[in-house]
Amino acid sequence: MPTSKKLTVKDYLQSPKVLAQLQQLKAAFGENAERLVISDTLDKEGHQYVNLVQKGGGVLGVALVGYTYILEQMGIRFMRLAGTSAGAINTALLAITGKKEAEKSATILGSITQLNFFDLVDGHPAARWLIRNFITKSSFLKKLKNGLSGLGIFYAVLLAITFVCLWLLPHNAPLQELTQTLVVVLLTVTLLLGILAWYIRYLLRRLRSSGYGINPGDFFYDWLKGLMKDHDVEDVDDFRNKASQPVEGLHLRNVHPEGLEGLAPDVTVIASELITENKIEFPKMCHLFRTGDRINELHPAGLVRASMSIPLFFESYFIYGIPREDETIKKAWMETFGEKEPPAEARFVDGGILSNFPISIFYNPKVMVPRLPVFGIDLNDSNPEDSSKNASAWTLTGYFSRIFNTVRNYYDKDFQLKNKMYSRGIGTIPVADFNWLNFFITDKEKLALFERGAEAATRFLLEFDWEAYKADRTMMQATLEKKAEKP
Repeated sequence: MPTSKKLTVKDYLQSPKVLAQLQQLKAAFGENAERLVISDTLDKEGHQYVNLVQKGGGVLGVALVGYTYILEQMGIRFMRLAGTSAGAINTALLAITGKKEAEKSATILGSITQLNFFDLVDGHPAARWLIRNFITKSSFLKKLKNGLSGLGIFYAVLLAITFVCLWLLPHNAPLQELTQTLVVVLLTVTLLLGILAWYIRYLLRRLRSSGYGINPGDFFYDWLKGLMKDHDVEDVDDFRNKASQPVEGLHLRNVHPEGLEGLAPDVTVIASELITENKIEFPKMCHLFRTGDRINELHPAGLVRASMSIPLFFESYFIYGIPREDETIKKAWMETFGEKEPPAEARFVDGGILSNFPISIFYNPKVMVPRLPVFGIDLNDSNPEDSSKNASAWTLTGYFSRIFNTVRNYYDKDFQLKNKMYSRGIGTIPVADFNWLNFFITDKEKLALFERGAEAATRFLLEFDWEAYKADRTMMQATLEKKAEKP
């Protein structure tokens, strides 16, 4: 059977659905987006700047690239960047690719089209088999359960028949040959079950020793490290410098009392640290783990790897050898988290456990009238049945899914509820029909996700109102200041 042709970047960018979105936007805002106003912060070429936060969501991150591609095509560029898990990957790549004024999404897309996502599943062969079947076959767990039940019944019946034959053997000589056969079969099955039990125990011990993760995540780390090297990023300092490079000809559309003060590019990826139970913002908090002269012992690929350490699916990411006795390290932990005793090592899992959509880090209470908006890209993977309030009807999988979603979304949801105006800047990509852990995703599915992101970005830009955003943000800040003045 001939294999299907691997899709190229051109196939994505020339997709009829993507071209249709661009045509729709050009019809609304002009061929060069000259009628689109989404920010008061511009560069010398007229690009408009926003702060951008991207939500985590496993392989669904391909949709994020489709979204940012449309934004870039409409002359939008990114000042400050933040993201978690899959969002951290696209965030890091946007930070290191080219100049701030350049289009980046097509280049990032090139890296994704060349990547076989299944290579990211780099664990034990048995684990890879289990993950593949669990994700790609909806009835796998049911079949596995039925198979184990059938095996148990078969063994019980075989055991019972063998013992009956042994009991009757002294009184019935013709049963001797049958009984001998049954005993051999029983011993063979018992041996095989013993080997299986030993192997399962071995896998569980291996899981524990590997940080309770099925996949070590080494392939991802090496892949991202290689991409960073291609963009001249070898250490944390390079990562920071790339992300914070100045924008040529930065200016404001209108006079503003703050001028350009505070409009500095940077990048943030979120990780969850388990030993001290804290949310970590990288690279800002690298000083918690190394002194200034040793900061480059940490690699930025490791910071992103920490952010995307999906529990159980990937091993935890560790930073060992924290100089906990150093006074600067002690001071850093005390000032940041009130920790009197820094840990000797740090263990990270997916940042989405604590903050899957870290839009709150862009809130600046010193600014009354915003000079640029905060844009957020939300990956909505909730199924219609997930909204059911009938708790008694939930499956075990649904139950644990509810717990996980409650934990990972509450912190960000709480901020948005208290600051509802930020919803004006959030675009939502509906991806409920995709599995966020399907690392066996096909090129066709990648393209569909990219198109989904492009469609969501188009809807958002057609509806976004910069003047209304500014007015809401100003009103919100005025209300907060009045509350703060009250005794």
